[in-house]
Amino acid sequence: MNKLNTRFSPPDFGELIRVADGVLWTRMKIPIQLDHINIYLIEDGDGWFIIDTGPQSTENQELWTALLSNLPGIAKVTGILVTHSHPDHIGLAGWLQDYCAAPLYISEKEMRQALNEQNYRNAKDYEGLNRFYQQLDASPADMEGLEEGLSFFDTLYGPLPTEVTLVKSGDTLQIGGAPWSLWSGSGHSIEHICLQKASGDILISGDQIIAHITPFVGISYITQESDPLAGWLYSLNDMLQWISPKALVLPAHNKPLYHGEQRVQQVIAHHKHSLEKLLLSLTQWHTVNGLSTVLGWKNKRGFARCLALEETFAHVTFLVNSGQVVCDDSDPSGVLRYRLA
Repeated sequence: MNKLNTRFSPPDFGELIRVADGVLWTRMKIPIQLDHINIYLIEDGDGWFIIDTGPQSTENQELWTALLSNLPGIAKVTGILVTHSHPDHIGLAGWLQDYCAAPLYISEKEMRQALNEQNYRNAKDYEGLNRFYQQLDASPADMEGLEEGLSFFDTLYGPLPTEVTLVKSGDTLQIGGAPWSLWSGSGHSIEHICLQKASGDILISGDQIIAHITPFVGISYITQESDPLAGWLYSLNDMLQWISPKALVLPAHNKPLYHGEQRVQQVIAHHKHSLEKLLLSLTQWHTVNGLSTVLGWKNKRGFARCLALEETFAHVTFLVNSGQVVCDDSDPSGVLRYRLA
């Protein structure tokens, strides 16, 4: 662990390696195809400041317990920052905060989203869920896959933290005697926090910048965003003004990377290409279900199929709000249809 990991070989689950001066990298398990989340610990005086927590599981709790007992120096946690409210990031937040007796930082809208989702998990309003996905022309098989997927993801959430310190874009956290500036964006989640060291050498990006993965941007049943793709594109362009060109980007998945601005530009281009494909197909009326095929998601099944519908819905909603497409909501069944304006 004393050797700097300049080649970015990922750590084993629960293993600590040094990815930059004063920054350790570990991984927690996610029981899906994307099987890991990257966790970072920043040296902070006589302790360590943690970024993100991993999803709830007994196995991840055991990994954390072993990891914290083997921290270099004094095994003290000075703070925990949750970048956003998705379960792989916030799932163990309440448990970890209690275990470490450390302050926990999160943005206001992300905490509100976490509470909204907790209320939904408790209520199980499947009638409202069915009405929402009927708009998208989801099939009975799609809905069955959705309910199975939601039941699985429910297990990835542990108790939420009971006391939090709210942070926002433009704030500064002093970690390890150095200022770290905070930035937030929307689209993938409602108020996702990233943090960059004032020197510009390190940027911890969460899900905002990831190599080889284009983060999900969709309209779900319990989203706070009516036009998440507009928020996402605005945020990415804003982020281009904030990223240090020399920063080592530490993402929540896959390996660290340099030139984060290039990856941001690639993601912007990807979405613009998707919008262009939709426009070419909308000379006739289409449902969201039909348009998902245009975007290459015809063969998605189960929960992944519903995520494809949600992302397609976000893209066509962007086109409606920009005046390029019209929506017909007159069908008695509730199914929405779209065509060029």
